[in-house]
Amino acid sequence: MPSTRSAVNPLGRCDGWRTLMLLGFTVLIVCGNIVTAAEKGAYFGCYQRDRFARLELTTENRDECVDNCENNFYRYAVLSGSRCSCTNTIQTRIVEDRECDQKCGKQPDANCGGVNAQAVYETGIDVAGPVRNLRIDGEQKEDTIAIRWDVPDDDGVMIDEFEILAQVKRTYASFRIYPVRWSVHNVSTGFELSNLQPGTEYNITVISVSAKGPGGRASIVGSTDFGRPDPEPEEPIILRRFESTIQIQIPRATNNNGPVNYYRVVVHYVNSELIQQIDESQLSTFQQSKENKVPYYIAAELEMKDDESLLFTVGDGREYRSYFNPPITARTHVHISIGVVSILNHVVKVRYATTTHEQHQYPDHHHVNLKTVEIERNDALITILTTACVMFGLVLMAAIVLYIYLHFKTPAANTRPFGDHHELTLQGPILEVENNGYMPDIYEQRGFEAELRDIIDGMDVSKNHARKYLSLDINRVLGSGKYGDILLGSLQRQEQEMPAQVHVITDDMESIDQIAFLNEFRRLTALAEHANVILFHGVCVTPDWCYLLFEQMQTTLKQTLLNARLPINANSVKFSTVSEEIVVNILCLVCDGMQFLADNNVGRE
Repeated sequence: MPSTRSAVNPLGRCDGWRTLMLLGFTVLIVCGNIVTAAEKGAYFGCYQRDRFARLELTTENRDECVDNCENNFYRYAVLSGSRCSCTNTIQTRIVEDRECDQKCGKQPDANCGGVNAQAVYETGIDVAGPVRNLRIDGEQKEDTIAIRWDVPDDDGVMIDEFEILAQVKRTYASFRIYPVRWSVHNVSTGFELSNLQPGTEYNITVISVSAKGPGGRASIVGSTDFGRPDPEPEEPIILRRFESTIQIQIPRATNNNGPVNYYRVVVHYVNSELIQQIDESQLSTFQQSKENKVPYYIAAELEMKDDESLLFTVGDGREYRSYFNPPITARTHVHISIGVVSILNHVVKVRYATTTHEQHQYPDHHHVNLKTVEIERNDALITILTTACVMFGLVLMAAIVLYIYLHFKTPAANTRPFGDHHELTLQGPILEVENNGYMPDIYEQRGFEAELRDIIDGMDVSKNHARKYLSLDINRVLGSGKYGDILLGSLQRQEQEMPAQVHVITDDMESIDQIAFLNEFRRLTALAEHANVILFHGVCVTPDWCYLLFEQMQTTLKQTLLNARLPINANSVKFSTVSEEIVVNILCLVCDGMQFLADNNVGRE
């Protein structure tokens, strides 16, 4: 008979234990999450007093201690009586809660530890703390600041990276400078902030970033060294030039890299053809420049108050901040440059304006800018001119009265009838004819410069080159003629530097030579290009000079034949290495070019 007792399955007991274990793990996980997610000010426990803990502040308020530790990115706030300290790790053992029997004086519902115990509270901080000992590393530079730091205290939070923020605190720049950010690796303990504005003070902040977001911040103030003045100062305005002085107006300068302390006035005696750049290492006082035989010197160093410009007389013979301002040599070509002087921490940096011939409109500078110079009042001259005008008016009135009187008093019988009048005037222009049979040219009626300008205006625009694309070597004179000198130069054309012959047209030609030049120049401008004729590049016209630009050949026929001559001791019946075929070919090419010139009525002087 089968048994009616229920069978017990041992595997069923194992399933029950397994279920209990899973429930236990679930409770632990939930409790752990509750602990991890504890809010700010939550009581963590009572621990034995740590007598070596660093005192943060003295307070009898729990919330004040917790806030202080939170602001400094500590995980725990520790209260032992009125002593408040902060920590990330608890160094002492836990004790029973009854030993923390002291209430906070200003917060009776809170526990402030005991005689030998301390109450620990959570701050709710779950991000990384700030770096320690943030400092400037190295000397000042114009556009970089180097910083170093020590890693944050070990608070159990993994740092992913450090974020560095630079914000302008004070600057000389006239434009807005935006904050700059960098990110560096979590093991870095230094960084160089680059591309900063010179002469600027920055507030530099290093932020510890963890998986939970930005954490502790540490800040320091750092400055870049001031730089060379920027932008370049403007040229002065030339108001008037006298025999030994020049009146100028100095506009206010802007310096984005540092302060503007002084304005230097530099006098430069230049060549009319070329602009020689100033070597700042040779620039000094008038006496020193005279000894070193350099054509430029510092005439004055001036301060500008709150005005937008400064009027100054160059060559007044006075001294300005140990710089002598001597009189200007009469009838010389002078350029005036302005230098901005920036001084900070006993370091001096200067930048000078670049001068050009456009600084003055006329070669002799005898002009007045009416917009900037007040009209001088000369009372004596005004009196003389007024008296002369009154006398002239009286004489004119007397003449009119006399004419009217004579007109009506003259007998009418002396007049002839209208039909008896004969036309004795010539209809048309009258040309004066000299006895030698020479008739004046139309050139004499308009002038050399007007005729020259008409020819240049009729040329193609591509053959009218600006002065900045032309370079002259005044020490290489290739030849001279009745129309002027020929210099070696170069022309920048289509981003290429081409050697060129520069014909400098003289301004002291005789009238007959001027007429001949104009005729030849007209034929030259109408001449087409030819393979065996030197190419005409065009003209370059400035307020002072007119240049004709021609192709510069690398060698000449004469030089080629000289180089081909055999030495005297050579055992050969020939005297040259050039063959007869090459000579005949050269002669044919020369004849071809000359025939082309003859066909176009271009003669050779």
